[in-house]
Amino acid sequence: MGRVKHADNLFEKMPEKNVVIWSIMVHGYSKNGLHKKSVECFISMRNIGLMPNSFTIVGILVGVSELRDLILGQSVHGLIVKLGWEDYSFVGTSLLEVYAKCGNIIDCSKIFENLKGQGLVPWNAMISAFVHNELYEEAFLLCNRSRKSGLFPDSMTALALIQSCVAMESKCLCESVHAMVLKFGLVSHVQVNNSLLFLYSSLMELPAVWEIFNPMEEKDVISWSTVMSLLVHLEYASDAIKLFFHMRDSGNEYDKLVLMNLISACGTLGNLKMGKSVHAQVITHGFGSDLPLLNTMITMYARCEDLNSSKTVFYRSTMKSMVSWTSIISGLLHNGRPREALDMFVRVRIEENIITDSVVLVSALAAGGEMVDLELCMQLHCHTIKAGLTNYTSIQNCLISTYSKCGDVEPANNVFVQMASFRDIVSWNAIINGYGINGHGETALSLFYEFKKTGGIPDIATYLIILSACSHSGLVSEGLLIFSQIIEENRIRVGAEHYSCVANLLARAGYLPDVSKFKDGEGKAIWRAILNGCVHNGDLRLAEFAAKKFDELIQKDSGQLVLLSNLYASVGRFQDAEALRLSMETEKLIKDPGFSILTGNL
Repeated sequence: MGRVKHADNLFEKMPEKNVVIWSIMVHGYSKNGLHKKSVECFISMRNIGLMPNSFTIVGILVGVSELRDLILGQSVHGLIVKLGWEDYSFVGTSLLEVYAKCGNIIDCSKIFENLKGQGLVPWNAMISAFVHNELYEEAFLLCNRSRKSGLFPDSMTALALIQSCVAMESKCLCESVHAMVLKFGLVSHVQVNNSLLFLYSSLMELPAVWEIFNPMEEKDVISWSTVMSLLVHLEYASDAIKLFFHMRDSGNEYDKLVLMNLISACGTLGNLKMGKSVHAQVITHGFGSDLPLLNTMITMYARCEDLNSSKTVFYRSTMKSMVSWTSIISGLLHNGRPREALDMFVRVRIEENIITDSVVLVSALAAGGEMVDLELCMQLHCHTIKAGLTNYTSIQNCLISTYSKCGDVEPANNVFVQMASFRDIVSWNAIINGYGINGHGETALSLFYEFKKTGGIPDIATYLIILSACSHSGLVSEGLLIFSQIIEENRIRVGAEHYSCVANLLARAGYLPDVSKFKDGEGKAIWRAILNGCVHNGDLRLAEFAAKKFDELIQKDSGQLVLLSNLYASVGRFQDAEALRLSMETEKLIKDPGFSILTGNL
């Protein structure tokens, strides 16, 4: 029952203790995680001259395996040989597990060879031993040997093989193990089903997860939280919340992991009201001081643009980890407070004396980029070198973006070149975007085609970046060619942002009649592009049409109101220009200030 102190008290009061009583204590300590105490109890028993039985030996072996003490394990092995119990299946299997946990796979295999004729248990123990020592192929080969020996796999076999599949990340192998589970009727075991759910979740295979989850007759909290975690990770936040309500209505209790997923879903959706409700549930269930939950709430409130609540949770946390600091720094950055984010970064380094990691440095670099402070970004770059974090791909990618935002593409390109084989699609997107936003459209195009030539497959972001680069540099024919390729390939979903880039491309080049064909297109981005083109080309008629068509949304966009006001002023319609400016004052709309790329100051 886990009441070790009560057991201790009874044990001490007993005037006579035989081997059975001592064995219960040795085994009980191991079972409750008190492994050192288990060993001490065993030694005391031996010191008074009592000879252990097989139950005692198994108990001490459990303790030794968790302590990872090879020398002690070998000593107990010697005693087992002396007592003649090495051929006993349950003793030999426990000894096998000791050598496996201690990383001695050679002696582990020798013990197994003496036991393999004694049923499935030693086979499962040896398969698990291979998995524990990351010898995943050997685990599958041994499983095949067990089948040839006429043994049928059970739930323990399946659990070990599924763990191997997670590590090997092989979808084909996963499907084979799944087929084995179905063939031998192991789907009735909730642990096996949960492991399969985790396996397919690690591969981001949502359809396969639903295929397992929906028919499950028995679902525990692990089943629900695993599916919720995947939905949150894939940003299907609404589905994650629906699943939570279904879980609650089914009468299942939920733990802190479920609440953490629910909080993350609220943050993704920006649902502040529900986020506060879940916060109340966290406190009601007694998880109010759980650090991972607190960190998730800091992020949730920041994403819901409630910085005050985010800061309150942060400052009231009695213990703060690096994740806590990263969450509040990222939250400040998300809410357009780069200066405060950097102040927090300085504080965590100096006042709190916490060693910064790659994640918080990415946030600090992003803040430097938002402030367009080249000198600061160079200092942060030096800090990443000093901290030995320059080999992190995330750091290198962020350096490329940060230098580009500061208007200096040369150091961005230097970082990109140094990455060599460590480049991923984010790296290519960052450098292409860097040249694009700084007016080097042809270089951006060259890099885009180089990326494709090296076998890279452009994603939604890649196409958006290259279309934008063509727009900035007036490369109309090149941009339209790429857009037509996107349509022909039909591989990615073309969104409003892509149409906006094409509209902006045509507008900047003076093809406003062609842009107007988008007037029934997809939302705000299209009309912003049309209005920008009208300003560049002085087409007041189309600008007024765009403003009228987009009346409800444009009234909340200060930047576009200023553009239209300037256009009215340029053609002498000063009363209309003044009316728009007054409407901004009435609505208390303020145009976002810009940054100087020379000084980084407002």
